[in-house]
Amino acid sequence: MTDAEVHPWVGKAVRATLADGRVIAGTLHAEDTHGHGHAHYILVSDSVRQGDKKVQEMIHGAESFVQIVDASSDPAARES
Repeated sequence: MTDAEVHPWVGKAVRATLADGRVIAGTLHAEDTHGHGHAHYILVSDSVRQGDKKVQEMIHGAESFVQIVDASSDPAARES
């Protein structure tokens, strides 16, 4: 995917299929401050165990995404 395809999903609960085959659900965040040729995206979801820290997965560049779909109806994908 391209940055133009990924950016409309920033701030939303999504289910993302990555180029390495993983499927990750969470709220998509963007971090454009690194300036080394690609944007960084972070998928954030609540912890599996109550009281633990939120889970964050750093995605390097839009090309790491194969597909992004809306997951707003999935409580597990929504960051609280």
